[in-house]
Amino acid sequence: MLSKEFFLVGKNIILAAGSLILALSCFFPSIAYCREVAAISPENNIRILPFKHVINIGNALDAPKDIFWGVELKDEYFATIKKAGFDGVRLPVRFSDYVVDGKLDENFMKKIDKHIEAGLNQGLYIILDFHHFNEIMDKPVENRHLLLQIWQQLSVRYSKYSDKLVFEILNEPQKNLTADLWNEYLAGAVKTIRQNNPKRYIIIGAGSYNNIADLKKLILPKTDNLIVTFHYYEPPEFTFQDNPYLGYEQYKNIKWQSSFSERLKIARDFLQVKQWAIDNKVPVFLGEFGVNKNVPENMRVLWTECVRKEAEQDDFSWGYWEFGSAFGIYDLNKNEWDKALLQALLAKEKNS
Repeated sequence: MLSKEFFLVGKNIILAAGSLILALSCFFPSIAYCREVAAISPENNIRILPFKHVINIGNALDAPKDIFWGVELKDEYFATIKKAGFDGVRLPVRFSDYVVDGKLDENFMKKIDKHIEAGLNQGLYIILDFHHFNEIMDKPVENRHLLLQIWQQLSVRYSKYSDKLVFEILNEPQKNLTADLWNEYLAGAVKTIRQNNPKRYIIIGAGSYNNIADLKKLILPKTDNLIVTFHYYEPPEFTFQDNPYLGYEQYKNIKWQSSFSERLKIARDFLQVKQWAIDNKVPVFLGEFGVNKNVPENMRVLWTECVRKEAEQDDFSWGYWEFGSAFGIYDLNKNEWDKALLQALLAKEKNS
């Protein structure tokens, strides 16, 4: 007859084996298993947006007035983007450079009209993003009225446009535009927009450059069809490295190799956003993420694919930064996509 001690030893071996299996299942690629352990259950999903795969056309309409930043926006690009498999374009625009006596320049606005209509005619969602309003970041109190003036004009101008036109109130609040001020200003902007666009999607983000950590400070206006955005370039020493414009020229040869710890960092960051979105009952748009061209191609692909997959796992729509400039995936001279990066973004989509 087997002894009591034998059974105790056997039980301990089984428990130890179970713990080992649990540990291994969390170490080997199963971030998905760790996600379940993190207590976000499958039924607690956030609302899915009608647009999912967006690309930013940066360094074009967001350049300072009369200064060329390397990208001339051509209406034919919208057909190229649609054919590749994207369903939306984010258009960053520096509206504040085109205001005279409180009025938006009509010639400039006709140009914007044409671009928006070209995108909508392709069946794309168009996110009209107020970008690089540097004055309000430095002197928020003095420029609050201008923010509201601009959105009043835009909301009237585009009130009859397709609901596939989406408004983004302000890119990356920062500096002197504190969380308290930003909460006050964005509420005023939403109220202004809703006077003429009662159902249009509106995107807002937290302060500190649409940072995840500042979501807890964001006060959501009480309105339907509100979307919260965040931007993700972690770690910036990798994504921005060797780029003097961004102030990261001192960082060189920084690697990102899709290790478990690197992927887990992204998963944890995104789960933090998802839990916040569940608690606040809002959908999420990852409005910017990308790696600049000074980084080796293989690592750009690894990081981009990982971020994209994590966003989709958490039901976030996403917008890659950007189309054809320093972070771009389209060669404006050769008129061709970077196939590897396009595949990293649209693995399940039609690439051409």
